[in-house]
Amino acid sequence: MKENILIFSTKRLAVRRFRAEDAELLYRYSGEPDKKEIPTEVYDSLEATKRELDLVIANYRIMHFPFRYAIVLKEENRLIGDLSFKRLPDYNTQINIKIADEYQRKGYGTEVLKASAEYAKVRLGLDRVYALVKADNAAGRGMVEKADFLLEKEFEKDWFGVKAPVCRYII
Repeated sequence: MKENILIFSTKRLAVRRFRAEDAELLYRYSGEPDKKEIPTEVYDSLEATKRELDLVIANYRIMHFPFRYAIVLKEENRLIGDLSFKRLPDYNTQINIKIADEYQRKGYGTEVLKASAEYAKVRLGLDRVYALVKADNAAGRGMVEKADFLLEKEFEKDWFGVKAPVCRYII
């Protein structure tokens, strides 16, 4: 099986399957302060990151949700984040994007979010695609709105053990 399968690309970014070699950067990025808010994406060690990537890579063989992919900056051929598609109970999909701190505020998140929504609708055949953002995350909300998602509703959600106001966007 090819490990470096390209899923889609944009002007500056490539979205591809993760490879075992991505573990070190993924581990480093997971420890960044803004990632601590999402504890399921923070790894205790490089070994834990490698185990998680082994599961992600094995999942490519069965093509089962959630799909998780590497976001790579073409110019540097460097991992800068990750993207996942999570199946929702209504059979639509939620897109989750994380960009490493040093690559934020450069438009990469918006660029990959727009392309991801297109991919989900065209290639995965989904009618609706959602993005969930904490209500107090102004940068995240701005990114989602720049990617042409529309605010569907605001509600309170259990956010990793803490009740928090969130915004659900749809495209």
